[in-house]
Amino acid sequence: MSVSADIALERLREGNERFAEGHPKRHFSAAERAKLVEGQRPWAVIVGCADSRVPVEVLFDAGPGEVFVVRSAGHVMSEAGYASVRYAVEVLGARLVVVLGHEGCGAVAASRDGDAPAWLAPITDHIHTDAATLSEAVDQHVRESVAEMRAWFDNAGFSAEDVAVLGGTYQLASGEVRWED
Repeated sequence: MSVSADIALERLREGNERFAEGHPKRHFSAAERAKLVEGQRPWAVIVGCADSRVPVEVLFDAGPGEVFVVRSAGHVMSEAGYASVRYAVEVLGARLVVVLGHEGCGAVAASRDGDAPAWLAPITDHIHTDAATLSEAVDQHVRESVAEMRAWFDNAGFSAEDVAVLGGTYQLASGEVRWED
């Protein structure tokens, strides 16, 4: 059974608070693993960066089967990424999608600075920023990605009642997610 976007967001906020304070509660036992054999029912989708410093389930103190994670450098979405998000919402029942950027994002920096190698173009060509600082550029990219995701859901026939899309930026040093409300 799916939970509302509000409840999912509350769970993410509380889990991130536990993580940032150094008091996570999650443990993956054999019993928990056995429960997941029959299937998954994630209550949120996180579209995040592939950066290895951003361990999504860990920073939200979420157990296996609770969040559906779609990752690529700079959280840039592809056709496969959108299909993955749609699967999580339409088939698995998630009602909240979070676009999660992070401070110090190399993909955003490469796009902003214009010094990315040509092979990185499938990522950097999708990041548009004129921000003065990298932090501002990351925030701008998150906001634009949220708007893009909302438009994609709208074009796919979903309403705001079907799925909520929010953005946040993970702070590497503190472990906190700063939400774009």
